[in-house]
Amino acid sequence: MVGRAVAQGDTVGVGVAVGRHADSQGAAGEGNQTVSSGWDPDLVPDQRGATRRPESSCPVEVALAAVSGRWTTLVLRELIHGPRSFGQLQSALPGLSAKVLSERLAALTRQRLIVCERSATFPPRTCYQLTHAGTQLRPLLVELYRAGDALLREQA
Repeated sequence: MVGRAVAQGDTVGVGVAVGRHADSQGAAGEGNQTVSSGWDPDLVPDQRGATRRPESSCPVEVALAAVSGRWTTLVLRELIHGPRSFGQLQSALPGLSAKVLSERLAALTRQRLIVCERSATFPPRTCYQLTHAGTQLRPLLVELYRAGDALLREQA
């Protein structure tokens, strides 16, 4: 709805179009009112998501933070297929520098989305794999891809 309104040159701002309903006060088009008749129960099934600004306790913010950052989704995509060594990840993502890959792996480890296992052999080998929480991001990545694909097709 918002993409269509903007594409047709509608002067209604995005903040106005989102959350405004025909039965809302002022729905005829005055001001920047974002009155809503209620929360969508699929989007906001409990109070943690009923925020008026980004909160670290909001499940949507947590999920978006988990996949944010350049290259993060691609690293996750590679690990969805199974455990990978640092070298395997570098080979799969040739444009990704070792420094940035190390940063992404460290961040994903801190978030407990991946684990790093080091062998006791010499030279030591490292293997990265998704945790249970990391595997739960797969449906999100699939839907983000589909949504992005649809947006790209609309822009074409």
